[in-house]
Amino acid sequence: MREKWLEQLFEAIQNDDPPYLELLDERWGDLCATPEVASRWADRLMDLVQQVHAARRRGQHAFTRAESVCYSAMFAAGRHDELIELIGGDPRPMWHDLLWVGRGKVARGEIDGAIEFMTNAVNAWTPMAGLARFAEGVLLQAGRRVEAYEKYAIEASRATTYLATFRLLSKKYPEIDTDRLLTDLIATTPGEEGKWFATAKTLKRFDLAMQLAWKSPCDPKTLIRAARDNVGKSASIRCGSRARGLALDLQGQGL
Repeated sequence: MREKWLEQLFEAIQNDDPPYLELLDERWGDLCATPEVASRWADRLMDLVQQVHAARRRGQHAFTRAESVCYSAMFAAGRHDELIELIGGDPRPMWHDLLWVGRGKVARGEIDGAIEFMTNAVNAWTPMAGLARFAEGVLLQAGRRVEAYEKYAIEASRATTYLATFRLLSKKYPEIDTDRLLTDLIATTPGEEGKWFATAKTLKRFDLAMQLAWKSPCDPKTLIRAARDNVGKSASIRCGSRARGLALDLQGQGL
């Protein structure tokens, strides 16, 4: 039954244009469920992938949707040396292809070597966040949490808002003190400290929130809401009525 489903899924991947299933091929090894099934798929697709790589080395434009399927199957089959060698035959590997080399090195126990390889693979077309997510994940898996946090965690955890970024990191690293985490995040945006005002206020770090509001520009609407909601609750905001006055002045100016 699984083999029949895999055949149907593989055909769907080949006919997938526009690519709605583009992430499915990278999880092919998981779909195979066993190393034996994954190895059979690797054997089936390896020659095709090698032919595509050979064409590229001759300067031809060659492409196959079987590449990621083959890489994923080889990884799941534990054929890491062959996987690294196969991708090494591609003269123009994409970032998502090189990630399989990194994963293969990690599987062989070469954690630092994997991170170094991926670091050297970064260029103008590869986002630093991709490297950060890979390196952080590898270090966390190895239990090297301090190194993962200090070197890669913040870049790897950028979310759509500053508060969402803080919450993502605090969930991932519960051992990091809230004040330290917030201070580390603020330090990544020099000259834009005011943008962290709402996060500090939400975390009830009112003294810090007041400092941030005066250190760099802050959204007037955010200041007005903070003054309205907290002036009667927080000694910091009550004593620091200048923030409320500033917000009201900005509102009066139509800002």
